Amino acid sequence: MSILAVCGAAIITAVMALLLRQKSPHSALLLSIASGTVIMLSLLRDIPDIITGVNALLGSAGIDGGDIILLFKIVGICFVTEFTCDCVSEAGLLSLSTNISFAGKILVLVTSLPMFERVISVIQELSG
Repeated sequence: MSILAVCGAAIITAVMALLLRQKSPHSALLLSIASGTVIMLSLLRDIPDIITGVNALLGSAGIDGGDIILLFKIVGICFVTEFTCDCVSEAGLLSLSTNISFAGKILVLVTSLPMFERVISVIQELSG
C-alpha cells in the first residue's frame, strides 16, 4: 500500500470519526481503531520484501542471521507497542497507555539481551 493510500484512508477515517464523534463517541473510537488495524494489516504484505532485502544486505556484510531475526523482533515489538499505545490513548486511557509503553520497553530490553551478550564477548575478545 502506498503512502498516499495510507494517508488518504487516514484522512477519510479522521473526518468520518470527527463527524461520528458528535453522535456516538464509542462508534467513532471503534472506527478509528478498525481503520488503523486495517491499514497496519495491509502493510504486512510488504514484510517479506523487507526481510529479503535486509537479509541480502546484511548477509553480504557477513552479519549473522540470528541477529537479523532479533532486530526484526525488536522492531516488531516497537511497532505493535506504539500502535497499541496510540489506540489506548485515543480511548482516553492514558495511564494504561503508559503501562503498555513501559511493558514494550521491558520486552525490547529482554529481547535484546542476547545481542548485548555478543557485543560484550566481542569487546572482551578485543581487549584480550
